This record gives sequence, structure tokens and C-alpha cells, in this order.
Amino acid sequence: MDFFTNVFSWLGLLAPPPPRPNALEFSTLNNLPTEIILQISRRLPPESAASFSICCRPVYFALGTQYLEDLRPMEGSPGLHRERLLKLLEGDLPDHIICGFCKKLHAINKARRYLHSNSDYFNHLKCWKVDSESITTTFIHKEFSSSIFDMTMKRYRQGSEYSDLLDLLSLKTITYSRSGYVEQRTAAAKLIDGSLIVREQKTFMIPATQPIPFPWDANFAICPHISFFTIEHLNRYLRGIRVSDWKIQKGYLNGERVMRCRYCRSEYQIDFKQFGRHGNAMYVTKWLDLGQGPLEYNGRNHRNAPERQIEFDSGSICAAFEGRGQLDFDSDAVLNSKDRKKLFRKSSFSWPGHL
Repeated sequence: MDFFTNVFSWLGLLAPPPPRPNALEFSTLNNLPTEIILQISRRLPPESAASFSICCRPVYFALGTQYLEDLRPMEGSPGLHRERLLKLLEGDLPDHIICGFCKKLHAINKARRYLHSNSDYFNHLKCWKVDSESITTTFIHKEFSSSIFDMTMKRYRQGSEYSDLLDLLSLKTITYSRSGYVEQRTAAAKLIDGSLIVREQKTFMIPATQPIPFPWDANFAICPHISFFTIEHLNRYLRGIRVSDWKIQKGYLNGERVMRCRYCRSEYQIDFKQFGRHGNAMYVTKWLDLGQGPLEYNGRNHRNAPERQIEFDSGSICAAFEGRGQLDFDSDAVLNSKDRKKLFRKSSFSWPGHL
């Protein structure tokens, strides 16, 4: 389009574009000789000198690319000045973030690219690798992206619309046909008082023929500090209940309601419900307060030594997300009728015969 515009202007078919304004016309720098501008740049930190060199065409022509060349990434270099330059530039780029892991700018209008379902194309990005290596997809949910988290917080600080980014940080209901049972996963994200809170729910529909409503191959985590892999782990959570009691506990509703982790801002609840011939459902719901950015979450939850316990009221994260007290939360209400129909479908695979 620019090519044809230039051709038409040259032929006189379009009015010529207005002349480019002189960026220094109203600046005191316009009165300084080039030697003084060079002296100014030499007294600036490397990242500020590089930013100064690209502030306008006259200064760029005076300083050239020497300061930009000095910030080129080099093997073995931490790239500290390069990162500082990106932080300086980000302030004037409302539609970009500086990725704390990649040390690059990511465009907010291309946020969908950073979903983990697009990992085949973007798995070379360091932020994606960090999410994978820190098992973020296990502790939060399978589509969670630290980059989109950063983008959401920037939109929030700008006072701009961010609901589309919250949608990307959520997870639409996915139904899995496991060996002998059906599993559903869903997640929703909200920004509350400047912190991102994510609620993830996993629902397991166990055949009514099984004495214990617990998946035989259970492997799910609440946070880096709490995981359930066997019925014994669940017994510790449910305190007084033991394996021999499960036949009379099929309709068990967790009397303690929301539990919390002692080492990070995570809460969870486990409930059960009978659905007659469809089976018995086990609901595992967790609420995670991820703070104000991925660097804060990774530092707070993954490097927190076990002996460093934190204090917060049990049920407070759940109440903030749900907008009501923890005792009013109904695990079954998270699913809509369409999701429930999928949950009621019989698994395509049989429960292992040796169990």
C-alpha cells in the first residue's frame, strides 16, 4: 500500500505527504553542537545511552548504533543492560510486555500465541520452558501461561480492558475418558484487589460398582507442597475416615470445608456426591492466589522453604473468588448441564481387573 501511495504521489495523483517534523525543533538539544551530545551520551549508563540514541532521527544520526551494538546478546553475558533498556522502552510501549524469562518484548495483541496448546510452535521461548520446568501446568492448569499473566497485570495497571486475557488464563471444561472412569477439568481466573486468583476444579466420576470413589491412578497436585497419589493421602486429608468406612461415606460432604496450605497461598476442598447409576463423583477444587505477576508467584511458591510457614485465614481466598463465604460454596454448581452430560457418559475403557 505504501508503494502505490508513493507512486501516486509522484505522479501527482495524490497530495504529497506533509514533511516530517523536526523532533528537536522545540528542544534545547537543537542548540547543542554534536560534540556536546556525544559528551552527554558518554556520561549515561549503557541502557540510557542506547535509549537516548534512538529518541529521534537527529540524535540517532549523531550517535549512530554504537550503544545499541554494545547491548547485543553475547554468549555467557547476563544481558543486564539489555534487560534494563527493554524496561525503559516498555514504559512507552503500552501494547507490549518485557518477558522476565525471555528478556524480550512480547506483543499483548498476540497473547494467544503463548498458550501451551501452541507450544509446538513456541516451545523455543524461555518463558514456556520455565512454565514447563516449574510444573506450572500441574500446579495451576494445563493452559496457564506466565506471559499472559504478565500481560493481564499490565492491562490492569493501565486501567485498560483485560477480560479477554482473563479468558485465556482460564480453562474451558475438558472431559477425559480414563481407564474405568471419566475426568473433567475446568478453571477460571479473576483479578481481585490487584492479585490474580485461579480456581481449578477436577471432577472424577467413579463407577458405582467401586467401593471407594477415588480414581485408581490418581495423580493430582494442589500446590508444590500438597499432592494426592493414593487413598492413604486422602485418608489423611479426611482425618477420621479410613478405607473400611468408605461404603457408608459415599455421600460424604467435607465437614471441614476449605483447607489451606501452610506454605503458600493455596486453598482446596474435596467433596463427594452420589449420582445413582451414573456413579459417585469426587470433586477436587482449589483456589490459588498467584499475586501480582509470575515472578512473584514463582519466587513465593516454588522457592519457599518448608519451614517458612505463612499466615492467612483459611477460606479467605475461596471467599474472595466466589464473593461469598466458604460454607456457601457448592462444588457441583461449577458444572453446567452440558458438562454434566459429558461427565455421565461411561468411560470407553474398563477399570483395571487386577484392582
